[in-house]
Amino acid sequence: MRVPLLLCGALTLAAQQPPFRTEIRVVQVPVTVSDAKTANVEGLKARDFQVLDDGMRRDITLDTFGVGAAPISLVIAVQTAAISRPALAKVRRIGSMIQPLIIGRRGEAAVVTFDDEINWRLNFSSNPEAIQKTIKAIEAVPSQNKPQARMLDTVVDAADLMKDRRGRRVMLIVSESKDRGSHAHLEQAVEAVEREGVEVFAASYSASATTWIANPDDLPPPSGVDYLSVFTELFRLGRTNHSLALTQATGGSDYTFLREQGIEKAIENLGVDVHSQYILSFPLPGPEASKGMHHIEVSTPNRVDLRVRARQAYWLD
Repeated sequence: MRVPLLLCGALTLAAQQPPFRTEIRVVQVPVTVSDAKTANVEGLKARDFQVLDDGMRRDITLDTFGVGAAPISLVIAVQTAAISRPALAKVRRIGSMIQPLIIGRRGEAAVVTFDDEINWRLNFSSNPEAIQKTIKAIEAVPSQNKPQARMLDTVVDAADLMKDRRGRRVMLIVSESKDRGSHAHLEQAVEAVEREGVEVFAASYSASATTWIANPDDLPPPSGVDYLSVFTELFRLGRTNHSLALTQATGGSDYTFLREQGIEKAIENLGVDVHSQYILSFPLPGPEASKGMHHIEVSTPNRVDLRVRARQAYWLD
């Protein structure tokens, strides 16, 4: 009589144990597809896309993230150098747009400001009132010396903060297009966001009539074969426009603005872009694959008339 009782007890215990699940690590590639008139194209299937990983074709799936199933973690990074004062008068009005247009009810946003220092104003929150209040309170910071705006250092910081965030990782930089005074180089910032799968968007403006020209030391020559083959043009672009280089490397967009309506339109466009993207995914390659940076190429071979925008790399450790 004991055997059935023992068997019954074992079955009961097994039923109480959580099921064992294996997690397949994948590379997620947000993709924006537009036509000749820059309108977003809907209705494509996984078979319409081709993804090359270091030249090798990958089997892909269209993730359910594309229909809003995955929460969005958004970092809003705002330049607060004294030279930004006129732009901030417009930026402070966008707080109420973040939740309904970008993160939705399940997403969260964090707010960071940067000048010669980096200050995290709000940790990730889904509270629309907290987000709006934080952005509305942003003020320009006077500087005794040459104005600084450490965009690249902030990007590296934000990528590290988003390392453990689930779902989609998005960053919005509201600033001039050029970094001022960061310790990090553009190469380091690009690697940081690519490693963590952060898609960078920018709402950029010109704070003065003069063009900010980078010192040669700010942008050292790209190092390594992978950088030379993939990001050479981006780093050349980065000598005059850091934010545009970051957005192009990660598949995002740069929206310039001059007036209040301009920044509001930029936020509307960001919301449309984020929620109309296709999210392609493929499993990480096995241990035989080379470590380091892998170059991603996304195309629609049967629709050469379409324009495809996507991240350009991921890292395999």
